[in-house]
Amino acid sequence: MGGGPSTVQATVVPVNSSPEMFPGNHPTDFCLCASGGGSRAMSFTLGVYRALWNLNVIQKLDGISSVSGGTWASSVFMFGKNFRGQNIDTATMLGGMTKPSSLTLEVLKAEAPPLAWGLTQARSTQLFIKNAAKDVLKPLADKDVWTKTVADLVLEPWGLESMDACMALSEDDVSRIRSQNPQLGDTKFCTPRSDRPRLFLMNGTLLAPAGFQTSGDAIVSFQASPDFCGSPFYPMDSMVDYRPDVNFTPASVLFCFSSCCRSDLMVPVGGGLVESFAFGGQAPDTMPEHAVTTSVGRPERPLSLADAVGISSYAPASALANDLFTQRNFSVKKEYWPVIAGAMLSPLHNMARVIPAREYQFGDGGSIDNSGLLPLLQRSARNVIYIATSYRALSTTYDFETVTQEDFDPDAALVVDQLFSLFGYGMDDQAQGFFNSQNQVFQKTSLLPLVQKIAGLKRQGKPAVVRETLEVLPNKYWGIQGGYNVTLVLIYLETVQDFQDQLPAETRHEIARGSEGAFANFPIYHTNNNNGLNTLDLTAAQVNLLAAQAEYSVMQNEGLIKQFMANAKQ
Repeated sequence: MGGGPSTVQATVVPVNSSPEMFPGNHPTDFCLCASGGGSRAMSFTLGVYRALWNLNVIQKLDGISSVSGGTWASSVFMFGKNFRGQNIDTATMLGGMTKPSSLTLEVLKAEAPPLAWGLTQARSTQLFIKNAAKDVLKPLADKDVWTKTVADLVLEPWGLESMDACMALSEDDVSRIRSQNPQLGDTKFCTPRSDRPRLFLMNGTLLAPAGFQTSGDAIVSFQASPDFCGSPFYPMDSMVDYRPDVNFTPASVLFCFSSCCRSDLMVPVGGGLVESFAFGGQAPDTMPEHAVTTSVGRPERPLSLADAVGISSYAPASALANDLFTQRNFSVKKEYWPVIAGAMLSPLHNMARVIPAREYQFGDGGSIDNSGLLPLLQRSARNVIYIATSYRALSTTYDFETVTQEDFDPDAALVVDQLFSLFGYGMDDQAQGFFNSQNQVFQKTSLLPLVQKIAGLKRQGKPAVVRETLEVLPNKYWGIQGGYNVTLVLIYLETVQDFQDQLPAETRHEIARGSEGAFANFPIYHTNNNNGLNTLDLTAAQVNLLAAQAEYSVMQNEGLIKQFMANAKQ
């Protein structure tokens, strides 16, 4: 967006607890969240989307919230209009419906559906090397090897990889933005397909300002949408305390001699959103009490779809933030300023209402909430299809049937943390960069019965699809009001023996070969390096088989899902 005046006219929207008010008037009665898990999540989500589209379910959804690999799938689903230069409809994008008995090795080796085609070209490692070589010559502020690699892998087949294109919700919004900002000239915009849910959230994290560490009581949700970006609410209706980076490696000493002498930084974070095309510039001269179109600094480079997808899936970022050398050279950084209004006015009564933009580190939404559910509960969603792409199988030795509530340990049972943290079992891991101790929104005692249902279905060989109505508890860290019930349809990735039993003998044999076969680690493929040195790739056969299991899991629960959606608007 270079050149022209240094400001743009953009809408700034305070979103805080007095009261909560999100922009866009997007309803959230029926929504879906797609969890993280890299290429595994993209493949599993593909199969769920295919089945839900054929059941006319996605067409009735109000919103989609996604994280990491779930964002890879959902961003293409939402924005993809042209595949390799040709217009494409949704049925072609998602691929044809399948039958387990027809999935021979020859059928599975056919090209993956266009949505996930980019994963199957065995090129992620080469892309990393190519983009890293280019990164060496860039200033520290412009390091983008991860973002560019993910854009090339996931978005490039759809012509969506540009790092300079702005996002907007519709062509009408693009026309409005251009009329208010003629200085944008021929700046490119990308918009979602018109036949998609209106609300789309790509979830990342605000880790910490550059030069500071993140922690479990400082990491904050970052949400990117076609129309608005930012961080709603203030954690605990308070300011955030960041510690200076003092974890020195020998390399980091060369870059900074004063970190150990700096004091903590206590600043407001969150509080609202700004139109996506204007995110990353300077704060307005005065901060609005209510949604208003005002003059804000024009970003040097916009927050593109490629940026949003890269941020949402940058899992190493939170660990890189622990060391000055790694964060300076490998972190994704952008200018960020909070929206000061509502609950934050009192603590800041002796401070300026406008907090200048500061360079922040951004990272994977899974570092704080890998489910994508919490941003929907911030918006008081009442019915949610929750795609939980687990990274590990349930324990085969844990006594799910007779364990008591007092003795239940979901981590020992190998339940995934994206699920158990929602029930108050969350924990922080500074070294690994995962912080979900602040995520409780359901009663702790509600988890064991849910997990017992999942384990029981797995034991019977059936898909782990469960419908559950849960009381939403208030969560001040996330700004969730609570006090109502949400109904979930949980689609949990696990082994489905009934599905495998229907596969052709040659395909079953190949699965049984384990790590030596064509479907190593099926169905829970490794997030990274499932196929040796191919860092993020899966083969077409691997994508097709996992997507088919996901599709099967949904179709075997067609009645449950149709009943769940019975009151959704047409």
